[in-house]
Amino acid sequence: MKGTYLIRFVFLLMPFSLFAQTSLEFGVLLGGSTYYGDLNGQQLSASHVHASGGIIGRYNINERWAVKGYFGYGKISGADSISKSSRDKQRNLSFVSDIFEVSAQFELNLIKNKTGFNSTNKIIPYLFSGIAIFNFNPRATYKGEEYELQPLGTEGQGTTEYNDREKYALTQISIPLGFGLKKRFGKHLTFGIEAGLRYTFTNYLDDIGGKFANNNVVRRASGEVAGALADRSAEVNPSGFPTFAEGRRRSKKWMPLNDIYMLGGVTITYKFFPQGMRCPKF
Repeated sequence: MKGTYLIRFVFLLMPFSLFAQTSLEFGVLLGGSTYYGDLNGQQLSASHVHASGGIIGRYNINERWAVKGYFGYGKISGADSISKSSRDKQRNLSFVSDIFEVSAQFELNLIKNKTGFNSTNKIIPYLFSGIAIFNFNPRATYKGEEYELQPLGTEGQGTTEYNDREKYALTQISIPLGFGLKKRFGKHLTFGIEAGLRYTFTNYLDDIGGKFANNNVVRRASGEVAGALADRSAEVNPSGFPTFAEGRRRSKKWMPLNDIYMLGGVTITYKFFPQGMRCPKF
């Protein structure tokens, strides 16, 4: 009698055990990256969309919910030279930055995603969100040399004259938000596409977030290159003199919206099944 109860108990647990065994996927995301900020607010140029990629791992909690981890790389850039705004062209700033991200995301399947060994799926639309830690480091080229901008304090950060302006941290938190589609082919492979933005808590992905500082202060604190990269309007001004005075806004955003970077592309994951596993027949 006890043996009968034990057999029944084992069969009751088997669906949960099988689901856990068939719920792990590992793969890659390959696509592109760009950003929204002070140096591309007017238009998105194809020249500022860059290749990106990363490794993903997904655990399907149930047919509606999944947890996904992501570790990857992207690149973002922007330049006033492509803007349609005459003010932007006068400002004449530019930047490029690598982005390294580690994130944990929840996925909500908008229709049920059956993950069993013999299951076949339709196209599954899903939403995702979570939390990410990312590292960035804006750089600009001046007279053929590339310089990291954050150490230069281009808006007077780190000087005694502007002691209320601190240098921004290069490692920060962002909030991923996005949408995707995925479909399983065969027993193991799932292909998909997804696109998402990362809302950050900084306005300095592009090294632009406040007002112009006194250029002499910047030069005394960090050198001639810092002063030249803080205000590059003289390079395009026929008179050869800077256009922007101390206190004028360096960031042109009409509202205090932080910078956003975007990642998207094709996903390919492989679902692992224990060798010889088959669903039991009753």
